[in-house]
Amino acid sequence: MKRASSLGPWKAQEQPSRALSAGTGFGPAQQRIITAHKYVSPRSRPLTPEEVEVRRVAYALKVPTAEACQIAAHDLAPLVDAAEAPATVIVLMPVPSSTGSVDANRQLANELAAEIHRRYQARRVQVRITVGRMHPVESSCVRRRRGDRGLHGDEHAMIRVAGPLTATDTAYYFIDNMATTGGTLDACRAALGFGDGIVWADEARTLLPE
Repeated sequence: MKRASSLGPWKAQEQPSRALSAGTGFGPAQQRIITAHKYVSPRSRPLTPEEVEVRRVAYALKVPTAEACQIAAHDLAPLVDAAEAPATVIVLMPVPSSTGSVDANRQLANELAAEIHRRYQARRVQVRITVGRMHPVESSCVRRRRGDRGLHGDEHAMIRVAGPLTATDTAYYFIDNMATTGGTLDACRAALGFGDGIVWADEARTLLPE
């Protein structure tokens, strides 16, 4: 049975404008990041029950579990649909993990695409692999846990793997479980040349006010 999000409906239905977080500042135009939730580190302060659940789902999306993908898709689908005009084609682009695998984020992207199709039958959405890594890299999460900075720029080893892409009436979004500093999304955008972001939770940026 499909599980609805236990985090409350307001982000996905009542206040869709809050889904956008502040951009990463890449290039002349900021990269938009659509996010369902703010991620709060347990190292910063005691977490509320909702924040504990956001963290649990964020880590489950790394596996990923079917439950986590369903929860994330449930909350993200209305935010993604609301971000673009009805005639715009939405392309979801899985972000590769530190090992170079896109399996986890491709499963999340597939579930999100299916959820968008279920709710908005006229909306055209597809999943495409557009970026990869030249070689595995050390996880930014592991680096931060031992006190090192995350990866920057070319250290992500991102490369474009897609051929020509249609630009007319099409919106491209890199999709990941969460954004910490936004560096991975920046690296994906630099490799492809364009693209915004979709993440379940965003740690560095706060949700924009209405």
